[in-house]
This record gives sequence, C-alpha cells and structure tokens, in this order.
Amino acid sequence: MTIEENDKRLIRCRMLGHEVDFSYCRQVGKDIPCRKILDCWFEYFDVETFIRRHYTEEQIQKILEPPRPKITSIIDLIQQARKNIDPNE
Repeated sequence: MTIEENDKRLIRCRMLGHEVDFSYCRQVGKDIPCRKILDCWFEYFDVETFIRRHYTEEQIQKILEPPRPKITSIIDLIQQARKNIDPNE
C-alpha cells in the first residue's frame, strides 16, 4: 500500500464542514495527519493499518495526543504577536 493510494477518497470533514479528500487529511499537520483521521476514515478503509505502515511511533503518538486547550493556543498567539511588536520581550 503506497502512501498516496487512498488520496482521492472523499469525505465530509466534521471540522471544516465541507468535503475533503484523504490527501488533505493525511497532510494537514505537515509531518503528521489530522488528529481526527482515525475517527473519520475507519468506516471507509483500514486507516489504522495505513497509519502504522506509514508513520513512526513518535508521529503516531502526536496524532493520538489530545488537542491543546483553545485558551492555551490563544495565549501563545498573543505572546507571539507581542514579540513581533516588541522584540525585546
């Protein structure tokens, strides 16, 4: 099974609210796929086996780790914006 084998399959993305192909889900996190890839695709093909074949254990752990709370992300963005305004911070 090649990594591109399922790329043309389509599904409605629960997070985006529109149709996406598997290649999008596979590449959304740059070096790792979307964290919902197992939940969304398990009914269509053996996505678990696909993940185990094409990703390292470290990458799989990143896929499976729970998302950061939104407030943490917002605080990080604020801090980055402040650094861009005042590089001395």
